[in-house]
Amino acid sequence: MADSISLQQKDPKGEELIDGPTFDIFNDYLQSGSSLSAAQAAIAVSRLAPEPSGEERTLDDGFFFGLWRSVIGVAEQIPHDHPAQDKLVRVMRELTLLPDTGITVWESRLWVELPILGAAFREYLNGPGQSDVEEEQARIDRAWVRFHAFSAKLMGAGVIHFDNQPIWMLREALEEEKKSPKSTAMERDLMTAAMYIEYAGPVLVESLVANPNPELNDQLRRSLRGGSLFGGEPGLRLERWAFWTKRFREEAEKASSGEAKETALHAARLMEVWRETRLRV
Repeated sequence: MADSISLQQKDPKGEELIDGPTFDIFNDYLQSGSSLSAAQAAIAVSRLAPEPSGEERTLDDGFFFGLWRSVIGVAEQIPHDHPAQDKLVRVMRELTLLPDTGITVWESRLWVELPILGAAFREYLNGPGQSDVEEEQARIDRAWVRFHAFSAKLMGAGVIHFDNQPIWMLREALEEEKKSPKSTAMERDLMTAAMYIEYAGPVLVESLVANPNPELNDQLRRSLRGGSLFGGEPGLRLERWAFWTKRFREEAEKASSGEAKETALHAARLMEVWRETRLRV
């Protein structure tokens, strides 16, 4: 079937991408002909969690780091525009709707607050891996874009609220001079930035509408500062939105692949339309 997805539990080197029980759930649920609903898949995932051993209703973080790494391992194998990515997002949303267990992990409620997910995601934000093997690097780059598409879709669905992450990815792609403008890294970063416009753009727009000139403390000013090519104020602002729009078009012209060029131009057009219709400047 055209919408079927072929998940791999291990990478080409034999290293585990998805633990066995999580793989079994998603390898069934994500297929186009599966009878498993998102709610049923979420219940199945929730049943993998251990029960508290003592009187206190708390759990260690180990299981949850492993679970979210496996979920990320699933997301990294699904193209951003494949229906299976949207199905995966629906399971994450259904997890937050499960009845309150009274259990906490790092003081976060299970499952409504998806404990440890933020920490697991942060492990992935230091940049994609590097390989001297072209085929391996291409696989790494595809996985990086897909992870960020998944993250952006979770933001767009209101499942997570990692407000800084889109700014960091847009800064990396659009506000820094690239040493090799024709490199695959440039196209990977461009595609990554575009994912946040494509799938979390409305959330960013509403944030701009609500607070076009945010007041930031010193820590946020440092964290959300502009890159070397952008001299404006830190944070999400109208001036920066306009700069990103222009840069998407500029970088699209440098892209070698048709997909990267088309995706960047589509992001730029979305930003222009939202600027005219929602931001009205």
